[in-house]
Order: sequence, then C-alpha cells, then structure tokens
Amino acid sequence: MVWRLITYTELYTPVPPYKSTYAIGVVEDESGRRAVVRIDRRYFGRLRTGMEGEVVEEWTVFGTLKKFVPREEVRVTRVALVTGGARGIGSAIALELARAGFSIAVADLAYDQDAEKTLEAVKSLGVEATFVAMDVSSAESVERGVSEVLSKFGRIDVLVNNAGITRDAYLQRMRPEDWDAVVRVNLTGAFHCSKAVSQHMVRAGGGVIVNISSIVGLVGNIGQANYAATKSGLVGFTYTLAKELAPYGIRVVAIAPGFVKTRMALAVPRSILRDYLKRSPVSRLVEPEEVARLVRHVVENEAINGIVIPIDLGLGISSPKA
Repeated sequence: MVWRLITYTELYTPVPPYKSTYAIGVVEDESGRRAVVRIDRRYFGRLRTGMEGEVVEEWTVFGTLKKFVPREEVRVTRVALVTGGARGIGSAIALELARAGFSIAVADLAYDQDAEKTLEAVKSLGVEATFVAMDVSSAESVERGVSEVLSKFGRIDVLVNNAGITRDAYLQRMRPEDWDAVVRVNLTGAFHCSKAVSQHMVRAGGGVIVNISSIVGLVGNIGQANYAATKSGLVGFTYTLAKELAPYGIRVVAIAPGFVKTRMALAVPRSILRDYLKRSPVSRLVEPEEVARLVRHVVENEAINGIVIPIDLGLGISSPKA
C-alpha cells in the first residue's frame, strides 16, 4: 500500500523516554485513511510533503511503532573534513575516505606543496575536494573554515580531529609556551572543531567524529608531558561527547596510534626510536595507511561508538604504566 506524507516536523531534541531524535509526520493512503508515524532522522533535510512511501511496524523497547519509509531514496554525497589533512596521517585518511566515496575537505594551516599533492591525489579518485585554511587553535578560524566547507558541499558527515603538534622536553626544561601551544592545537583544537561541526550534524540527522589520540595518551612517554596530556584529554573528550551526542545520531570514537611513519615520528631522536622498536612486539612503525583504514572502518561501522581503539602493533601491552 502506498502512503503519502501530508505534513511533518523534524524533532532535533530527544523527547523522553526516547533517546534519539526523529521526525514525526502524518501520512495518508489511497482511501484517505491517515496515520501518525515516525520517520528516521537520516531523512532530515530531505523530507517534503507529497513524498510517497510505505508504513511499516517496527519493534522497539517502548512497544511497536508505525514508521514511514520514503520510497524515494534521495542520495547525497557524504563529506569528510580532515584537520591536519595536508600530510602524514591526515593525508592518508583523506585518501582512504575518498576511496569510500566521500567528498573531502582538507584543512591545514596553509596551502603548500603537500596540500596540493594531497588534493590532486584525492581528485584523481573521482571525488570532489577542497582545501580550507584553518588554524584549529582559533575558534574564529575554525568557524570560518567550517562555513567555507558548508558553503561548498552543504554538509559535513565526518570530522577527523587529526591536527597535532609536538614540543618535546623533560618537565623541568619545558617552557610554559610549549605546553600551551601543544594544548591549544591538540586538545582545544578538537574542542573548537567538534563544537562547530556537531551543531550541523544534528540538523543533518547524524555524523561521525573521529579523534586521533595516541598510545602515548594511554601509557605516557618520557619527555612528552604536554603531548601525552593532550592525547589523554582526547580520550576523556571522546567518552563525554559520545554520551552527549548519541541521541542526535552522532558517533564519537578515538583512535590511538603508536609511532606512525610520518615526518613527525621520523624527527624523533634515533635513540628513542630504537628504544621504541625494542619494546614493541612488532619491530616496525605503523604505516599511515593502516591508521587510515581503521578510520574508514570506524566511519562505516555504525555499531562502533564511545571507545578508544589502539593501533600500535602491540606496544601498549609491552609498555606498562608503572
């Protein structure tokens, strides 16, 4: 039986006892019979009166509900915003999500040769891509960048908080400005980006936020008190946002890589790298592409939420906290 949507409203605030947002509408069949129905939030922004579909009964813990499923599946191209996306892990993530069909917004401090190379590689996969100049430590810069992405693509489905820096030193030698710089980029930057993007994800009916933490945030590392503190902070940030944003269909997950073969890791003194490889059960560095494939898996698997996933070749089990 064909039903037609007569009127509807999108509810952006969860209504007790339900722990999710949804649309509610009135539909009518060919005989003029009407029914009140729920509509999944994934149709937010795409509903219109007159849409045809079917009414099905869906079991929930609150009883059986009538649900309207539009016949017209309006397809949209999903969009991913990757901070620190010009090089290293960020570039690999941008490419992997492009392979999954996402349009890509690469955000970084400045458009340079690395950014150009990443954009060209993404576009060669047949998807749209754009560069956004963004300083994640500045709320104003983040808001401008997010607005630019929305102006071009109309939506942001995935945010990857990857931008990060290091200013390594032993505690007694660490300058306050080096502590502050790392906190502003690695932790406050994720706050600025998540706050700016999540409000648009709510209106779109959901999304995914992936925070790139580090194994250092779980087990610590000598000479990286500032870096470890920010990466640990991202863990608590992830757990909290996952709880706050779940009702809106937004999943939040953290990934904790070990030492990854990037420019940043290869700048670490050789003695420290050798010690790392001695302690690791698998004596090599993690490849950026391996991290990227894990990010794609998280994005595509809707059951993954509110967890921290190490990808460290087993370093965590051989690096006790004590």
